[in-house]
Amino acid sequence: MTFLTYIHDARTSIVSNKLRSFLSMLGIVIGLSSVVILMAVGSGAQQGIMDQMSSLINNNITLSSQWGYTVWTDEEINGYVKAIEMTPELTEEIEAYFPQLSGSVTYGATTMGQIANEDQTSSTMGIFGGVPIDYIDKMQQSLSYGSNFYQSDYDTVQDVAIVNKNVVESLFNGAYAVGQKIVVSGREYTIIGVLDESSIMGQVTIPITTYQQRVSGNTNIDGITIKLSAEEDSDLWMQRIKYFLLRKYNIKHIDLAGFSLSSTAAIGDAIDSSMAIFNILLAAIGSISLLVGGIGVMNIMLVSVTERTREIWIRKAIGALNADIIQQFLIESVVITLIGGIIALLFSWVAVKGIASLGIEGLVPQITLSVVITATVLTFVIGILSGILPAKRAANLKPIDALRFE
Repeated sequence: MTFLTYIHDARTSIVSNKLRSFLSMLGIVIGLSSVVILMAVGSGAQQGIMDQMSSLINNNITLSSQWGYTVWTDEEINGYVKAIEMTPELTEEIEAYFPQLSGSVTYGATTMGQIANEDQTSSTMGIFGGVPIDYIDKMQQSLSYGSNFYQSDYDTVQDVAIVNKNVVESLFNGAYAVGQKIVVSGREYTIIGVLDESSIMGQVTIPITTYQQRVSGNTNIDGITIKLSAEEDSDLWMQRIKYFLLRKYNIKHIDLAGFSLSSTAAIGDAIDSSMAIFNILLAAIGSISLLVGGIGVMNIMLVSVTERTREIWIRKAIGALNADIIQQFLIESVVITLIGGIIALLFSWVAVKGIASLGIEGLVPQITLSVVITATVLTFVIGILSGILPAKRAANLKPIDALRFE
């Protein structure tokens, strides 16, 4: 028998047993739809989280002080870790030592605070800090509207601020915010610009001179940020900067360094790993339904073998081999599951569009090519697995059983 003949026989069997075939396909449709929809939702949630945290997971390195405790090393007992002072001058030294980082090293002083509108009717928690005039350029940020800081804002210690979209959404319902007033720690600031990005929380930046003179009361900075391009190896750059600082401050052991280096790229890797586990869990939950559907197909095929005992041995009597019988039932099983798979994909597409139309913030479910390929492979595998046992049973029927079957 040819492959097309097997396909024709499968079609004939499916059409002649419509209810049985429909019930078999229904199990596959429900199971596979569960897998596809859950994977689409998981993929959309992952993308939403990555978008919201984009400002935190850029390829940046943060250098900050770490001091005030004692450690034991091979060279010193109870060695006291002294602070390395973070200063604007240190940023210039790093850029001078590493010309590749020129224009990519900046600094700031930040704290967490309650941000409110002028009337104190709306508020949100956010990051509040002072930055130098070239901070936005060096961090490769862009403004949605408004203007950057001017040198006069620093010279005259102006109470002006640049905010991100989270602040605008929380305090002004997304309305035009330039010229609006915000209050942080009891002090009022005028918004002059809005960043073209959002994050997991509000962000307010003011001139570093304003922050130092009217907020912190000192000239300290919290840390230094090195902005790397996406293709740069942050681990390698951390090793280079660590070597530079150890030599600069004549520190013999890393445990006595008095500074810490961290990479925001690690945050993105951690989120990706966590979301991958989450997606696998969702797929596993959906696969339970798919497994039940596969068992249903197997059960229907076993019934089909019993009903077609005489047909099977008539085929054998005219020369069909065991391999031919196995192929016949395997193809019939695969055809049923593939038809069910196609219906499941169409239903999933409609369901995903319906979920997307709900407008849930941070969730845009999407059926990606990988999801479609995974669904197709799963359907094919379920078709084969659910058809193997019935096919073998059909091929191993004894002639006497076939001749006596009524």
